Amino acid sequence: MSKLVSWIAVILLLCVVPFGSWLYLSKGLNYRKAALSELQVKDSLSISEDSLRILNNKTTVLVLNKEVKIMDILGKINDQFKNSPSFQIMFKDSVGTYSYLPKGYLDERFLSYQGKDFILIDNKLQIRNSYNSDVPAIKKMVEHIAIILPRVKEADIIIKK
Repeated sequence: MSKLVSWIAVILLLCVVPFGSWLYLSKGLNYRKAALSELQVKDSLSISEDSLRILNNKTTVLVLNKEVKIMDILGKINDQFKNSPSFQIMFKDSVGTYSYLPKGYLDERFLSYQGKDFILIDNKLQIRNSYNSDVPAIKKMVEHIAIILPRVKEADIIIKK
């Protein structure tokens, strides 16, 4: 009987556990591929268009609409990504304590995004996606921010001799 238990344990360790690991990792890979396909570059801003360098080298959520419910959402997003030095939330118009674009700055560029509430711009001035303020779109935007936000380079381990 103990021999049977040993054989079952060996089979589990050699077959079932690696298959479960592969299945788990492949689901994560497929999720990441799907998210990256949604984040294809939709449009791009040139450095000359961003003459004030407000958006350059920052992952930006540009807010086109300033409703009260959007302000609550932005507070939560800001709390989640506040430790990232390359993340910013910008408003198209002046609102409270948040940063905003100067009046008329890049207005003609964002005309095609009327009806949307948010635009996600990466650190290379590429417009990745636009979102409404409904719950599924906000969840998708937070996932997309986490994907395109540049990771902080970790320090290398140095061995002292």
